[in-house]
Amino acid sequence: MANTPNITTERMIALGIRLLEALTAAPQQTLDINDAARALGVPAQDIPSIVSTLGALSDRSSGARAALSLEGNTIHLVGDSALIMPLRLSVEEGMVLSHVLDVLNIDEATRERVQRSLMPLDETPSTEGLAEPSRYGQWFTRIGEALEDGVRCTMAYRSLTQESPTERLIDPIALQEEADAVYLIAWDINKDAERRYRLDRIDRFEFTDDSVSPHDAVHRSTAESLRTTGNRARLKMEDGYLAQLDWAGIGEVVSDGKGTSLCTVFYSSEPWLFDQILAAGGACTIVEPQGVRDRFVAYARSLLIA
Repeated sequence: MANTPNITTERMIALGIRLLEALTAAPQQTLDINDAARALGVPAQDIPSIVSTLGALSDRSSGARAALSLEGNTIHLVGDSALIMPLRLSVEEGMVLSHVLDVLNIDEATRERVQRSLMPLDETPSTEGLAEPSRYGQWFTRIGEALEDGVRCTMAYRSLTQESPTERLIDPIALQEEADAVYLIAWDINKDAERRYRLDRIDRFEFTDDSVSPHDAVHRSTAESLRTTGNRARLKMEDGYLAQLDWAGIGEVVSDGKGTSLCTVFYSSEPWLFDQILAAGGACTIVEPQGVRDRFVAYARSLLIA
């Protein structure tokens, strides 16, 4: 590739550093050639020479190079080795790293060095309540990028009551960590309402070409969401059984002083509720509504037939 005639070597390297800074700050470390030219204050025809010069530079001891490519009118910075700013994880990513460090058998010095290098500077993520890494699903990093860049997305999501995933068009809002799972808080475009999605039930997650729109989001917890949109039933439970439950949908509890209590329970899936009743082995029964009691009897009989 021909050199740019009016730019000295020193100036070329200085422009290359500025280009690396711009690529570091750009979403997915990608820039349009015209945007890069404006950021550097040079004509667009000079950009290929700057990219070529950067790619030719190498570390004297290791031989490492900045991996850049110019495909059409788009400049890509590949990998983290040439990032100008230090690599820092988000709080959500830090949660995952902290959990992985907890389960790995590594020495304390190595653990501290990794944490100092990568953890967020402003706070230390807590791993309390974390289960297996699978709770984050396979799209955690992609979701983080969508939240950071404000991108509208499509995803295939399978709710608790669905046998197969369905397509959703969403504006991601936030990630929420709870004891039972990690949730994506998002605005469902077609339903025009805020919804919560468990990360481990997302089968596919893709960006669209659109940006998110402002929404009147309230970031409800699981318990608040169930009370707002879930179904309601009254259950009678033995106090010992009730004490060991961690259901988010448990509401009012009234003890009879004789070892049992009446509980208001909010839930989103009737089969889930019926499975919990069966698993209780008589320690939990449905009091009302009558329709739910009747459907539970039919559900239990269907299992015997099967």
